[in-house]
Amino acid sequence: MRRVDPRWFIVFLANLLLWWLVSTANHYLARFSFLWIDYCSIHLYVGGLFGVYSALRLDSKQGWIVISLTGLILDSLEPVPFGTHVILLGLVHATLLYGRRRFPREGAIFGIVVALFANLFLVIALSFLMVGTNPRPGEAWLRIFVDLLASQFVLLVITPWFQALQERAMEMARIHPTTGRRVAF
Repeated sequence: MRRVDPRWFIVFLANLLLWWLVSTANHYLARFSFLWIDYCSIHLYVGGLFGVYSALRLDSKQGWIVISLTGLILDSLEPVPFGTHVILLGLVHATLLYGRRRFPREGAIFGIVVALFANLFLVIALSFLMVGTNPRPGEAWLRIFVDLLASQFVLLVITPWFQALQERAMEMARIHPTTGRRVAF
C-alpha cells in the first residue's frame, strides 16, 4: 500500500499564506505618506523565504514540488517572463540541497541568514533581468536599492515567525517534517 506524504502540500499552503500577506502589504504600501514625503511607494519582495524550509527540512522530491509550484504562482503574478521564478528558486533550492548536510537545519538564526542571502540573490538577478525595460534605468536602481533594504528588514523580522508557522503546521498534521511519518505528539 502506498503511503501519502502531504508535507509538500502543507509547506505550499504556508507559502501561499505568506505570498497573500506580502501582497496585501504591498497593496497598502503602494501609496502611503511618510513624514514629510507624500505618496511614497515601497514594494516588498520576500522570495528568498519561500525556499528555506523546503530545502533545509524536506527531502529533495518534496522540496522540488514546493519550489516548482511556488515559482509558478510567483511567475503568474509578477511582471517577469514565465518560468523566471521557477528557475531562480530552483537555483537557490539546488544550492541549499547541495550543502544541507553541513548546515544546521533547525536553527532560526541560520534560517534568517539563508533567507537574507537567497533574497539578495533573487532581487539582484530579477533586477538585472528587468531593469533594461525601464525607460530610466538610473532611477530604477535607486528604487531597487530602497525596496531591497525594506525587504531585507521585513525578512529579518518575519523569518522566525514563518519557520515556526511551518513547524507548527507539521505538528498540527502530526507529521515529522524530515521523515514524513505520522507521529504522536
